Parts: sequence; C-alpha cells; structure tokens
Amino acid sequence: MQSSKIFEIISSYNHYWTTGAIEAGIKRDILPTCLRQLDSKEVVVLKGVRRCGKSTIMAQVIRELLSRNVQPTSLLRVNLEEPLFSSEYSVELLEHIYRTYRERVQPEGKCWLFIDEVQNIPGWESWVRGRSETEEIKIFVTGSSSQMLSREIGTKLTGRHVSFEIFPLSFQEYLRFNNLEINTELDYTTRRATIRKSFNEYLMYGGFPEVVLRTAAEDKELLLKSYFEDILYRDIVTRYEIRDVSNLRNLAVYLLTNVAKLTSITKLKNNFTISQDKTENYVSAIMESYLLFQLQMFSYSLKNTMRAGFKPYAIDTGLRNRVAFAFSEDMGWLVENVVFCHLKRHHEEVYYHTNGNDTDFLVKEGMRISKRIQVWYEDVSVTSIPEREMACFNKLTEEYESAELILVTNDYEDVIKTVSGKVQCIPVAKFLLGLAIGH
Repeated sequence: MQSSKIFEIISSYNHYWTTGAIEAGIKRDILPTCLRQLDSKEVVVLKGVRRCGKSTIMAQVIRELLSRNVQPTSLLRVNLEEPLFSSEYSVELLEHIYRTYRERVQPEGKCWLFIDEVQNIPGWESWVRGRSETEEIKIFVTGSSSQMLSREIGTKLTGRHVSFEIFPLSFQEYLRFNNLEINTELDYTTRRATIRKSFNEYLMYGGFPEVVLRTAAEDKELLLKSYFEDILYRDIVTRYEIRDVSNLRNLAVYLLTNVAKLTSITKLKNNFTISQDKTENYVSAIMESYLLFQLQMFSYSLKNTMRAGFKPYAIDTGLRNRVAFAFSEDMGWLVENVVFCHLKRHHEEVYYHTNGNDTDFLVKEGMRISKRIQVWYEDVSVTSIPEREMACFNKLTEEYESAELILVTNDYEDVIKTVSGKVQCIPVAKFLLGLAIGH
C-alpha cells in the first residue's frame, strides 16, 4: 500500500491532529486505572468482547492527554479493522503505518500509539516489543480474543505489559449512561423505584454501550443480533477456520440459553452428536471470543475440578436474551449471570463449590477464600428464605471460616446468624453498586 493512501486512512481516524479535540463518550470506571499507566514504559493491553467499549476507553485516554496539553500530532490512533488494511495484515503493514506517521506527521519526540484489534496482525507482539524498547513511545492495544492475546503476550511481552479485561457496562455505569449517579445509601433509598426499574431493563438488554444509548427496543434488539453475528463469524468462524457453522451456532445458543447451569464437554458432545475433540475446540473458541465464560468448581485437586464440569455465563444478558430461548422464567439465572460478571470485573479467581450443599460463588484472593456468595432472586413479596438457599451457610467449614458471607436477593435485606457466621442479605442492585447494608 502506498504511503499516501496510508496517510489518508490514518488522517481520517485522527481528526484531533487539526481540531485538538476528540469525542470520547461517557467516562468508564476503568479509565483512572488506565491513566495511571500513562507514565510507565509497559505496553497497555485492553482485552474484551467486541463492541464493549475498548476503543472508547482509548479515546478517553487520548482526551485526557489532550487536556494535559500534549501535542495532538504526538498521538496516533490506528484501527486494524479498517477494510482497506484487511488484505495486507502483517508486521510490515504496522511498520509502514508507523513510518508514514513519523515521516509526515511527527518526525521526532515522544509519541503515544493506540492500536485497535491488534490480534489481526500475526506477530504483532514482536513489533510492539521492538518499538517500545528502542523508541520513546507509549503503546496501547486492544483485542477481542482472550487466549490468542494471552499466548502472544506470554511469549513475547512477559514483564513488559499490563493487561486489563474490559466488560460491557457495569450496573453503575449503566445508571450513569442514563444520567443517574448512585454513590451513597441515601442516593439508593431516594431513587429506589427508579433503580429497580433500571435493573430490570439492564437484565433484559444488557450493558453494551451503543445498545444502552438506543431508546427503541427494536433498535436495541437489532444491534444485539448483529453483535452476536459478528462475534460468531468474525471472531470465531473466520479466525479458527470452522466449517461446521451450524453445530457451532447451535452449541453457542445452547450455552447461552443454559447460563448458570452445570454442564460438561461429555454432555455437550452427546447432545450435539459431534466428536469430543470438536466439542472441546468449539467450546474453547466460544470462550476465547469472550461470548461466554466457564466457571469451574473449586477444589484443591485439579483432577476433581476437571471432572466436575463447568457452568457457562454470558458476557452480557442482553446478548443472551436476544439469541437464546425464554426470558421471564429465567430471571433467577439471569441475576446470577449479572452477579458473576460483577465478580469477574473485580476478582481474578471466582469458582462455584459443591460439597453436598452448593455455593453459587466462591471468591479466592491469594491463598484464602474471601467471599462465599449465594444468589436468591424471588418475588419481593416473599420474605421467607428457602432452606436450600441457606444450606451452604448452615454447615461449618473451617477452611472458609474467615470468608464474608453474602446472600444476594431481590429486595430482601437483613443480617442472619448461622453456624458459619453472619450472612449479609443484600438486594442485588445494592450489591452491584457496592453499597453496604444498613445494619
């Protein structure tokens, strides 16, 4: 590709070179964490599902740099999903883009390089490492394949990067996008009815930023459908050269329909009458695209963990509802899905547990279990907690004795004494907003 054409393309993505300003949307919660990396040498990697807001977060970093009076031309943003680049994906293309920028825009001095969907370039990590080690350059990259990025980073960027997983909007961010800031117990109490209505909408349509900003239900559903198709075909079928698209789609829809329900590779293999290897490969590809997560059982024995099967959780309940079957009767499962995503945002190690009395979630921090969480979502009129929901707390387990005990509820709020300790019963909206209960 000629330098003049490359210059024309990159100029179209970097209007702030001339205007000194960039449209970057509503602030995301992870932004301060990203900004703390501005003065470090490490490459910053933002990983997450397609359309979750990775590019917007990079734009918000650029906006912050511009507000600090950084010269606009020292900031280069490159979108590797630009169709005109697609026939030339290579390290040579990256080098050509960078050389064109240096020759025509910013010949010398420090620059900040922002690369979208970097996994499209085979060998990108070697190029990024080379540039970051030999030039005064700060690099941010985004990608939508968890394992591919992990493999590449692990081999070539070890110790030279910091990595963040980006999710669709949290419930707090969802409220912010709807002009509602809830930071205190008083805020919550005052706006309780509005918050509950918002939570039901969040369950139904999820937290993809563009979906949240649309007002008509038809527009939301159309976007969610297109997101699913893009993830399926661009991030799974094309990337992994999958030919049996029908079984892949059916498997993805089945997992999305059965979120929070225990399954296994063997069960899936039998359901779809496909081979063990193909089932494992398809499930792996689906998880790597961030469409779904696998929640593993907690055990000190890896063999027991692998035998126990896993629970699938969707990256977004709106996406799940658009392509799966049923909604109203699945409310409890969907709430559990939202709680899982909340925990994944804040903790590296989350598991389920079963020892005769199942626990929905265990949070492990370091060598200790820090939280034991059960989700009970019943109609607000029901205030009698079923024995099965409290069973995991009514059994003394010494190895978890210091763990915080939480029962996430619809609207029920209390502190209950059990043999394991005090169980905090917290309404789900309050739990997602990080508000302690008032007892």
